[in-house]
Amino acid sequence: MGRRFLLALVVLLTTVVGLFAVQSGFQAMTIVRASQKTRDRVIYYVVNTPLYREDPYFEVEVSVNGTNILAEYEPRDAWEMLPEPWKPGTVVQGRVEGHSLFLKRPNGTELRFVIVKRTKPARKSK
Repeated sequence: MGRRFLLALVVLLTTVVGLFAVQSGFQAMTIVRASQKTRDRVIYYVVNTPLYREDPYFEVEVSVNGTNILAEYEPRDAWEMLPEPWKPGTVVQGRVEGHSLFLKRPNGTELRFVIVKRTKPARKSK
């Protein structure tokens, strides 16, 4: 009887903890900053001299539930741009799943970002 009770308690606790750990569904997120950046990548070497190419990527920081989330997205081609309305202070719909941040574009499609860092915003001193 004691083992069954303990097993039932463990199953119940893991289920309850699982409900609170994952927050699925879209929620309002405020854009803190959104920018296009580049990083150098070695494409090949010529006589021990590296030749680089700049690869573009997007960096977005959003604020949700008292946490700032910094995420990156590598576009499929060099001509892809961030949506024009995504300016600091804009509220967008988004969701977090594991290490991914999904933000809804104005046309309703989602953009998948890879989460780089989660931080609490700095408190303002009085």
